[in-house]
Amino acid sequence: MQNKNNTGLVIGLIIMTIVAAVFGYLYYQERDITNKQETDLQERVTELAASEIKLDSIAKQLDARILEVQGLGGDIAELQKAKASLEQDRISLRKGNALMGKKVKEYEDFLTKKDEEIAQLREENQQLISQNETLVQTNTSLETSKKAVSDSLSGVISKNTELESKVTMAAALRARSVKVYAISSKGKVREGENVKAKRVDKVRVDFILEKNPLTLTDNKTIYMRIIDPAGATISDAATGSGEFDYNGQKQGYTISQDIVYGNNNQDISILYDRATPFSKGKYTIELYAEGFSIGEGSFSVK
Repeated sequence: MQNKNNTGLVIGLIIMTIVAAVFGYLYYQERDITNKQETDLQERVTELAASEIKLDSIAKQLDARILEVQGLGGDIAELQKAKASLEQDRISLRKGNALMGKKVKEYEDFLTKKDEEIAQLREENQQLISQNETLVQTNTSLETSKKAVSDSLSGVISKNTELESKVTMAAALRARSVKVYAISSKGKVREGENVKAKRVDKVRVDFILEKNPLTLTDNKTIYMRIIDPAGATISDAATGSGEFDYNGQKQGYTISQDIVYGNNNQDISILYDRATPFSKGKYTIELYAEGFSIGEGSFSVK
């Protein structure tokens, strides 16, 4: 009886041992699965984080390339398209898609290609800058030469103008021996100094046009101005008064006379018949021809 009890105890122990072994096996088996899942999850999280970091870095590099190509005047359409695609991939990544290794490599290859194109664009821009600097230097040189030629030409023109002016002045008519006569209504003639007013009816001016080999022998117009004691030019359209050009301005004259210049010291006489009497005071006679003052005289009335 005792032997049977011992045998039952042994069998019970064996069964318990087997159960314990089975439970131990199952425990360790489950633990291995859990550890593997944790490892897989950690690897997935690490991969997602690494992909996010790479995509963020590539996005910043794309922004930098876009700005540089814009500054160089290049086409940024392809870069902008890549940036838009990358943003979509970042959104997909945040939703749990960890298959970004291939995409990241494609973006990196794209950046490498664009770096080569940007380097070429930089070189082309540098060449353009060098060419522009050369053109600027050439243009500056041309402008300097042009200015030198212009200054030289201006100097020549100035000298020619000066010479022409001197020749023109040298060719101007000259009136010498200017004499002024006051003529009464009865025809009595008095040389023009301190003539009584009641006896002055006309004024005659005699002078000699000097010979000048530089002056053309052609028709000339002599303009005579009679300046009254108040400084005004005596003018009356009825007696032939008008205006002429002198020093670039219009100048009034009392009377004019056309002559044929003979270049032979010819005698000229100009007679002015005034409708109203001359008042008291000193009168000045001025003679002009071809834009020059050629002589003067005076008479007085008291």
